Amino acid sequence: MPIAPHDIIKAWSIVGLATAGVIIRPFRVPEAIWAVAGASALVRFGILPWSDAVAGMRKGFDIYLFLIGMMLIAELARLDGLFDYLAALAVEHAHGSPQRLFLLIYLVGTLVTVFLSNDATAIVLTPAVYAATRAAGAKPLPYLFICA
Repeated sequence: MPIAPHDIIKAWSIVGLATAGVIIRPFRVPEAIWAVAGASALVRFGILPWSDAVAGMRKGFDIYLFLIGMMLIAELARLDGLFDYLAALAVEHAHGSPQRLFLLIYLVGTLVTVFLSNDATAIVLTPAVYAATRAAGAKPLPYLFICA
């Protein structure tokens, strides 16, 4: 069935607003709320059929479980102090050198990726990198790119 031009404009407007909400987080509304609101609006306005929305959620179920598991592991590690320990270890071995700290974080990221996955690296390593850079007094942003 052909899509009407006004539906395309509506769809891109909704997607744009939802994406902006996720990135900017106006009114301190969590990212998930913006994403769900955007998806719900697409279904509500008939741009995305309900059956397609449900099929999309079903296709991603194993990924959702994986990410939930990784987030639980990361939270347990944080509560156990693993990230603080890794941060102190990285700062100690960097000996005040930002380049050495970058290299250490890169190597740890590589190891986490080898033994887990790219997704796990982004989820599990990000808090450790943030803690390490804070402990070292460095700006975290360049180091956080390693996690991506």
